Amino acid sequence: MDHSAHGRVRRALRRNAPALAEEPLRRLGEGLDNVAFVAGDMVLRAADEPERVYREAGLLALLAPRLPLPVPVPRFADGEGVLAYPLLPGRPLLGREPGAGAAQQLGRLLRALHSVDPAEVAALVPVEDADPGEWLSELAGPPALVRAVRSAVPARSGQRALCHADLGAEHVLEQDGEITGVIDWSDAAVTDPALDFARLYRDFGPAFLTTALDVYGGLPGAGPRIEFFARCAALEDLVYGLESGRAEYADAARRSFMWLFPDAEPAGTP
Repeated sequence: MDHSAHGRVRRALRRNAPALAEEPLRRLGEGLDNVAFVAGDMVLRAADEPERVYREAGLLALLAPRLPLPVPVPRFADGEGVLAYPLLPGRPLLGREPGAGAAQQLGRLLRALHSVDPAEVAALVPVEDADPGEWLSELAGPPALVRAVRSAVPARSGQRALCHADLGAEHVLEQDGEITGVIDWSDAAVTDPALDFARLYRDFGPAFLTTALDVYGGLPGAGPRIEFFARCAALEDLVYGLESGRAEYADAARRSFMWLFPDAEPAGTP
């Protein structure tokens, strides 16, 4: 039996969408935890943990009618770890400038998302501590930047909300200046809401963050945590981009150093 992602997707199509079973599979992308393909008008994401896929499908079904931006609406979740949903329009914003209204749109999205009662999703997502100290254990990158992160570690927060928890530019779709969807909810958790703003800050800069927070209604006391998590996430993307050959991640991380590490840039970047 073919246990590759391609083979699992093909079998899932035969079981759940036979009309697409013989459609060509076009590889859409790959992350740390999954591989995505397109068949016809459908995205098929193959992950290694079927139970996690079922939980994500349940979460998306709950969130889709409540959020002000489109999210994938599951067509099926398969026992081999395949999640299928209609292809959303647009391209990821990784390496591109967002439209003029993107910060407002994402601020409204996070206000709605973080307002969901954690009790409603207790069976669908984990509760994660988001202890800044734990983020240091695998921190790597240019020594000057790692030292800068280690010199300013904020205290852990007791704030908790339902979060996307990986809201980077690669998961925000845009077309003609409008955000058309937010994808890949596999890391969603009840955790520190600062995490969702941190990657927006990393990818789009301080003015974007300020606008998103204003529309959201503010997150008092979160500034140091947003900066810390953004710095860690930028170093993580730099290492990932260099080790995987995904230059777009490394390039975006280096760009973010201009505002995340203004005193260390450019000497601290490889």
